[in-house]
Amino acid sequence: MNFNYEIDKMNPINISDEEFNAHEIPKAIRKSIAFYNRAIKSLKIRCVEMAINDLKRSLSLNPDFPEALKLLGLCYFYKKKYSKAEKVLNKLAKYDIYTVSANRYLQELKGDVTSGKGLDTIKNTDFDADNYVKGDRVSRLSRNNKIKRSKNSGRKYAVLFLALAIIITISAAAYSKSSAIKSIFNSAGKAETKEDKELEKQRATREKNKRMDEKQKTLQKNFQVTKEELDNYNNKTILNSTLNDAEKFYYDGNYEKALDNLIILKSLKLDEMEKSRFDRLWNSIKTNDVWTIYNQGNKLYKQGNYQEALPKLLKVEQVAPELDIMPWVLYQIGNCYKEVNDNTKALTFFERVKSDYPNTEYAEYARGMISEINNK
Repeated sequence: MNFNYEIDKMNPINISDEEFNAHEIPKAIRKSIAFYNRAIKSLKIRCVEMAINDLKRSLSLNPDFPEALKLLGLCYFYKKKYSKAEKVLNKLAKYDIYTVSANRYLQELKGDVTSGKGLDTIKNTDFDADNYVKGDRVSRLSRNNKIKRSKNSGRKYAVLFLALAIIITISAAAYSKSSAIKSIFNSAGKAETKEDKELEKQRATREKNKRMDEKQKTLQKNFQVTKEELDNYNNKTILNSTLNDAEKFYYDGNYEKALDNLIILKSLKLDEMEKSRFDRLWNSIKTNDVWTIYNQGNKLYKQGNYQEALPKLLKVEQVAPELDIMPWVLYQIGNCYKEVNDNTKALTFFERVKSDYPNTEYAEYARGMISEINNK
């Protein structure tokens, strides 16, 4: 298995704070994703043991996390901890979408464990790679010694033949001499035949291994193509579902929910028809319905309900940053963050008011807020 290739395909799961809050993702799941992302960073610099520890933590928080199972199985495979790899990959195979890839990894694991050490012998203990390599070297030396002994035998037979031929010529009758010579030739011929068979067997083994390698490469290539097609299909399914939800929320008058879905879609690659549907909804909200969202957020802000006002004001800033009231909107957002004790983000928005709209009254208000926060 090309471990580097498999790991390079892995990417962290990036979910923004807004998405976490919008979908009410449990704290355990958040931590699980954080450990998974940290494991990928460790693997990029080949700190495999650190990655394994983080993946165990991730799965302890979220046992039904197939991507973490897949990555942990690959790590065990890389470390030659075959029994652990087999156990993890068998769990992964239970998820329909990962069955094909899990079975492929298990097949490669079987191919990795050779010299009579099949999967049945490694269920309770990991295969010792160093002893395997050492045993394989001894096995090769043994075969080479057999071939050398076979060659030496041939030479001994030749010397014996010459000695016996001289003796037979001097002291034996013609018939006896003929029989002895024939016997010696037969012995020498058998030695040569044995050596030829051994060499032929080695050539056949090399050819078989070569064909298996080529077949494996073809299977791996076909699998990658199939995986890409499946990923594209799944992505398209999710994309269309999100777009359909956005349209439904919009026509039901729930502009905020519609905008939540559109913000997710904004960073994705859409085809021409999907882009047309997206633009129609986005521009309609931007032109007409953004004021409905703003008025709701502004009302909550004036009532001192900063926690609920904040997501509405953030959506206004995202969908229509060119509005004339944007200095005031940014100031409101900064003040909401300040009131919910997130001074880092509060400073970010106050700084934007000060730098982007320096000639407005809100820039002066923002300077005062910045000074107040920094002097705490």
